[in-house]
Amino acid sequence: MSLLESLGLSAPVVQAGMGGGVAGAELAAAVSAAGGLGTVGLSDPRSFATELRRAVALAGGRPVAANLLVPFVRRAHIDACIAAGAALVVFHDGAPARWIAALRAARIPVLCTAGDVAQTRRALAAGADGLVAQGVEAGGHLVADRPLSVTLPEVLGAAGG
Repeated sequence: MSLLESLGLSAPVVQAGMGGGVAGAELAAAVSAAGGLGTVGLSDPRSFATELRRAVALAGGRPVAANLLVPFVRRAHIDACIAAGAALVVFHDGAPARWIAALRAARIPVLCTAGDVAQTRRALAAGADGLVAQGVEAGGHLVADRPLSVTLPEVLGAAGG
């Protein structure tokens, strides 16, 4: 089953989860309502919980994701994802096994960003359902040090396809 099918998306669009209030409820809900996957970016736990709840409410029953930058994630962020009913969580810059387990126990799929073979193996060992392969062309926070044309085949190989 493809990611689009598993999440019920009608458009192959995934909006980046830009933190600091850039990717808030309105943007995420608009993308989701249009058939893509809107994503609420990380902010302080209270604001994040509010924005994620609002995005889910505004999306009209369409899936909304959450993007969590691991060095700044707190348990309250995980609790907010579960309480709001996030359709998917993407961890960037790490694969925290205890938080992945908590989300998966709540039936929320988890992806982790991977920029090399070691990150791929750590994410899968921690229980991630899938990966977001990243090359140096990506914007924002980078976990890769080489172009995607080099990284993607290595990540796919390490993940078994």
